[in-house]
Amino acid sequence: MDSIFSGEGRSIGGFLGERWSEMCDGLGLPQSLCGPVTDQVRDLLRPWADLPVGQAPPFPSYVADDGFPAEMSVKWSRGRPELRILFEALGNSRPITAASNRAAAAALTDRLAGEPLVCLDRYGKVADMFAPGAGHETAPIPVWHSLAWKPGRPPAFKIYFGLYAVELTERHALVGEAMARLAMGTAWADTSARVTRAAQADGVERELEFFALDLDAGARARAKVYYRNHTGSVAVLEQMASLARAHDPDRARSAFRALLGTDPEAAGEAPLTCLAYRPDASRADESTTYLRVSTFTASDEEAADRIGALMAHEGLDPRRHHALLRALAPRPLNRSQGLQELVSYRSLGHDGDVSVYFRFPVYPPRTAQPGPSPQPSRHTLQEDDSL
Repeated sequence: MDSIFSGEGRSIGGFLGERWSEMCDGLGLPQSLCGPVTDQVRDLLRPWADLPVGQAPPFPSYVADDGFPAEMSVKWSRGRPELRILFEALGNSRPITAASNRAAAAALTDRLAGEPLVCLDRYGKVADMFAPGAGHETAPIPVWHSLAWKPGRPPAFKIYFGLYAVELTERHALVGEAMARLAMGTAWADTSARVTRAAQADGVERELEFFALDLDAGARARAKVYYRNHTGSVAVLEQMASLARAHDPDRARSAFRALLGTDPEAAGEAPLTCLAYRPDASRADESTTYLRVSTFTASDEEAADRIGALMAHEGLDPRRHHALLRALAPRPLNRSQGLQELVSYRSLGHDGDVSVYFRFPVYPPRTAQPGPSPQPSRHTLQEDDSL
């Protein structure tokens, strides 16, 4: 995919601040409401925010395919939209290294302890397992952070550990120990066994890539795991989503068709599954499916149309997504591809939510690297929390 944005003459923090403000404008949020959170986002990016965008990434982050260290997303549900940023903190060394990034992430996590809704107790139970020198014979495990803001509430925070830096044979043992410490071992054992059986039956690899935590003290705070599915099969995605207690298979199948059409192999490249866990449960509680919309659409215009169809299916107004794109897109949507990188869907019984993950390509494209979003989603604290 070609570069869409220009970072010439801008710092990384300034560039991201502009994008965040555009997102707020596209959501119709007044400056009086979004201003304090915009300032908070800028503060989170210090001290590395002053680095120039430049012609190449100062560190080749896996957050985005071009190496840029951040993405943003919006979750659409029946309530107010939720605006989020996911990023990898960059270190102060020159050159920047994985180790200096890890040190910057640790410092940021300590800073977050002062935020109103943040609690680091669960993080403290597992942090040593992911720390440098914890026995991994690989580079330091990357750590990402996210801020999620639903207008009218204080921001919520999450932390992500990049398991893709760990040998495949170690990843499941690492997550298993972390889940046991968090009183989620029974549910994780259920997931692990069922994923293994499914992979043996259909021959499709489901690669464990991320472990994440809500940095929250509430009883519903979650641990999450992200799988990269090495297939475009909708059937595999349905099987993975069905591992969660709250999943509604009929509703999800209908939603997938609204986005993808009826082709059973139309899910694009490397779709992701996120499974969320809460303490003392016998299985995963929720599932979210992430589809790399840029890999099965020819332009951002087509991606917007497909996302609009999914939103309409869920009873959401697609005009709000189009208004957001008008505020954010630097060129006509039929002349770009990759601004809308991922779209996620989560069914929760009779309700569901849709999230769209935006990338800001400023560098020449590179070979695809591991990393979801997440966010991954593309990386709130109530029943309708996004994944």
